[in-house]
Amino acid sequence: MTRRGIVLAGIVVLDIVHLVDHWPAEETLAFIGRTEMAAGGPPHNAGAGLLKLGAEFPVTLLATAGDDAYGETMLASARGYGLDTAQVTVIPGAITSHTHVMSCVDTGRRTFFAQLGCNNMMRVEHLMPPEGSTAKLYYLGSPGTARHLDETDGWRTLLTAAKAQGMVTCLELCPAPAETLRKLVPPCLPLCDVFVINDYEAASITGLDVAPGGRLSWSVAEEACRKLLNMGITDLAGIHHPDGAVAVKRSGAVSKRPSVKVAQSEIAGSTGAGDAFYAGVLFGLHEDWPLDRCLDLGNAAAATSLHSPTTSASIRPSAECLAYAEAKGLREMRS
Repeated sequence: MTRRGIVLAGIVVLDIVHLVDHWPAEETLAFIGRTEMAAGGPPHNAGAGLLKLGAEFPVTLLATAGDDAYGETMLASARGYGLDTAQVTVIPGAITSHTHVMSCVDTGRRTFFAQLGCNNMMRVEHLMPPEGSTAKLYYLGSPGTARHLDETDGWRTLLTAAKAQGMVTCLELCPAPAETLRKLVPPCLPLCDVFVINDYEAASITGLDVAPGGRLSWSVAEEACRKLLNMGITDLAGIHHPDGAVAVKRSGAVSKRPSVKVAQSEIAGSTGAGDAFYAGVLFGLHEDWPLDRCLDLGNAAAATSLHSPTTSASIRPSAECLAYAEAKGLREMRS
């Protein structure tokens, strides 16, 4: 049987992105220059990214929403990217999960204030791989952000179900507290084929500081990937950072690819850049690309995502992303 398509399941939220001039001290004032609202959350962002990259295979979204104005805005935003929301479960009386994202113009850093709402009510039946699906990949996110799934071993149940249907399982994280990640994520890893995370998440789970002083240590990142494989990941462990990405396969293949040189003047916001990176990697994995090319597309997709304060709006078709990266050049790989 030929498998095609990606099922993306998990938390979906309405991102309310505020571009602020700086991060204020308590009881002081900062100014919002612009506010934009768009659907967010790892499954949505990866799905929207895949469609913006030009995926010609099925992209299925499984999630929950409330029957409120936030839910209407979120679902309309998702449909605007071409995502099919028919399998998103609307929970009567629930508050749609939403996140206020404070994106600082002076530093490019983001801080998140999340109302988990209906995601705390989400159950395995809302995210279960469709019976008889011939999708190639099942992508799930994110432990630590949905109370019922966190407390009932729901994440492992879903990964087990996807593997039983013959899908390649992919796990994504959100920047939950480190102690939460250390508790919830390691038990999932033996059920996970592909695991791609950022430097904070990698340090939280492995205990290795892969970005001392804010700069990516390529050697420590490789060590962290190998440690993740030893924790049970069956195929691929990857770590992304603004400096670039490192990935190690159980077969022994290693890829280290620097990020794209994006001028500060081009950056409108970094919200969703990690999800855009993962979308590029998923695209390449689905198409059976070499590992280096998967990371290159991930870096290129992340670079173009920086041109919008929202998560996915400025991502380009895959060929255009790669051409943009070639035109801009790549960062120097420093040890």
